[in-house]
Amino acid sequence: MSELTIKIKKKDGLKTELKITVPSLIVQNKKNDRFVQIAKKAKLPGFRPGKAPQNVIQQQYGNQVNQEVLTELLETSYAEAIQDKELRPAGPPEVSIDQFVDGSDFTFTASIELYPEFKLKGLDKIKVDKLSTSITQTDINEMIENLQKQRGEWKSVERNSKSGDQLLIDFEGSVDGEIFEGGEAKDFMMQLGAGQMLPEFDVALMDVSPDEKKEFELTFPGEYHKKELANKKAIFSVHTKEVREMELAEINEDFVKAFGIESGDPKDLMEEIKSSMEKEKEARINTDLKSNLMNYLREKNKIDIPHAMVHSEAHAMQKDWMKQSGIEDEKEALSLDNFEKLAKERVHLGLLVSELVLSQEIKLDDDKVKTKLKEVTNAYPNSEEISKMYHQTPELMDQLKSMVMEDQVVEWLIEKTTFNDKDIEFKELMNRNL
Repeated sequence: MSELTIKIKKKDGLKTELKITVPSLIVQNKKNDRFVQIAKKAKLPGFRPGKAPQNVIQQQYGNQVNQEVLTELLETSYAEAIQDKELRPAGPPEVSIDQFVDGSDFTFTASIELYPEFKLKGLDKIKVDKLSTSITQTDINEMIENLQKQRGEWKSVERNSKSGDQLLIDFEGSVDGEIFEGGEAKDFMMQLGAGQMLPEFDVALMDVSPDEKKEFELTFPGEYHKKELANKKAIFSVHTKEVREMELAEINEDFVKAFGIESGDPKDLMEEIKSSMEKEKEARINTDLKSNLMNYLREKNKIDIPHAMVHSEAHAMQKDWMKQSGIEDEKEALSLDNFEKLAKERVHLGLLVSELVLSQEIKLDDDKVKTKLKEVTNAYPNSEEISKMYHQTPELMDQLKSMVMEDQVVEWLIEKTTFNDKDIEFKELMNRNL
């Protein structure tokens, strides 16, 4: 369809408008061809199959042919225009029909967003923070104590409450003299200082004794999840029935074996814990380093980002959130606005990484794909079945290859990077939001 007339008009940012004209002769020829095809098979009253006159066929099937030809011309002429002008649309076009009448040229307007064109900056002098830490005996002891708590027991005590204790309580909460929904409970267990209740509730129940009754006032925060209670003052009446403290599990042979250490020797458990902590430490440091490198790329390369791609990514994130939350009705889901910021960051980074791969000719390492597949599948008891599933599912393999390519990009960046070593405590590393 080389007879197309294509006019390009640049709009704001990445937006571009294509005015495409298809000569009337091409339109009419396509309609005639379609009428001929229909006439060969048409069964109309009073005519033998395939013998109905052309004017009858046109009268009977005119609307259908118009719609079919319109759809075909939109698809083929738009695709040809994109190829002819060497454009890279970032999403589907918004199309408006300007003219589609017999005897005249067919014209339409396609509004699109293009991929941004840019050259990566800042690759010659990359400098980012790299965390380092040492695992101390205190860190190991705290980890062991956490394991003891997991297998420990809550025991009643005859003393006043303190942070970390568990309380068995009855409570009633009222607003304007009325008990609100969810505002009362019997034999409710809570742990002080664990963030289970509002901070004011925790504070009010510090230093209470077993069987003590107490009344106090608190104000619900403005961002409280139940909007009808936000900023409202409530009166709580609480009966603390028991104060309980954690009795740590004893470190003995049974305790050690419960964590898969067949020898039952506490020293072996300590070595296993230290080894596990070292692996977690390295993983956290690498994750933080990767995040720093990606943030560096974004900061050094401010580019126009196609809204169509952001919208698509936000929609995909919303779908994932719904799936994880067990929500099927889209009306009950968080609005797309909640995902827009992170979606924009992801699209931005994706464009930069893609450009880095192309400009530096980074090729996917098949051996690393095989290694990654083993890492993923070996985490499952039926690893061979999972591996087979990956090989038979293109989408899963594409995800795996994307992960490997991202790792290769990070490796490439690391080779070009000067690091600012930043020493922190192990506990701080574990508590960082990565």
